[in-house]
Amino acid sequence: MPISKIGERITTALTDSKISQQDVKELIDVAKAEKKFTPELKAELSALLTAHADKFENVAAKGELQAFLSTATTVIDLADPTVLNKHATSVAWNPVGSGGSLYVDGISYDDVIQGSIANCYMVSAFSSLAQQNPDAIKNAIKDNGDGTYDVRFFEKSGGRYKPVTVKVDSDIPVEFGTTAKYGKTRDPKEAWVTVLEKAYAQWKGGYEAIGNGGNAGTVFEALTGKPPQWTSTTYTPADQLYSRLTRSIADHKPITAGTHGKDSGVDYTGTGVYAWHAYTVLGTSEEAGTKYVQLRNPWGKSEHGSDGKDDGIFKMKLDDFMKLYNSINIGG
Repeated sequence: MPISKIGERITTALTDSKISQQDVKELIDVAKAEKKFTPELKAELSALLTAHADKFENVAAKGELQAFLSTATTVIDLADPTVLNKHATSVAWNPVGSGGSLYVDGISYDDVIQGSIANCYMVSAFSSLAQQNPDAIKNAIKDNGDGTYDVRFFEKSGGRYKPVTVKVDSDIPVEFGTTAKYGKTRDPKEAWVTVLEKAYAQWKGGYEAIGNGGNAGTVFEALTGKPPQWTSTTYTPADQLYSRLTRSIADHKPITAGTHGKDSGVDYTGTGVYAWHAYTVLGTSEEAGTKYVQLRNPWGKSEHGSDGKDDGIFKMKLDDFMKLYNSINIGG
């Protein structure tokens, strides 16, 4: 249904210089009938409110349209996000998960693998949400069944979180013909990580915009519509931080932890932990009076300790955690 259908219905509503409650209902029905409620459609209805505010039959009619506009999700259909500048001539675009599906055996924190892009903050947040609140991911991605996906994020506007949906296709940057260059899952036939990362990049202005560091809290916020919390490990007593981590895990809140920078003076030699890197916090435990924090490297490998698995999952004594990590992000 073309945008002009909304314009036609607006014109009809104004034939008697009056916009009735029935007119408003039909305008909303026309808007909802669209396969995607675009920003252009929303702009037309918003213009009606502004230009003809005095023509509404009553306050209820005007309020109904205002309420619809404040809650309706718009779908933004943008061009594929540009790749990192350094990869502009070295990658191709191919469909993700060819012959597979959005999810394989559900959503797991261990699905997530960071690619050749500096967005550990983002993929560690994806991994934490997969563990603590997988419905936030399921509710964000809609498979349209035609090789495209509608991905819903939340953006803060005027003190409120409003949904915005980005439409993406299944083509992703690859190298060597089929290997995803950026975020991926352990199972190459599973698509959710790559689709979610691509949509976020598309929304924010390209892979370059999301691929040079960032804050995991903003990712939690975008997928849950709830404000995140940031806590410094440097200025928080160890027992207090441990209690907060334990309580947040029990409350199913996603958590990431970030390490110090390379010039911070913290020595990471031989620790199996890396500077300027974000990790997923999986849980806490206490064994024989010693407190531990369990973490996951979003690379899906390379870890502290030596359990022989090299899957990126490890536990660390709380005292060591306090030395090697400088902050935590907790989602709502």
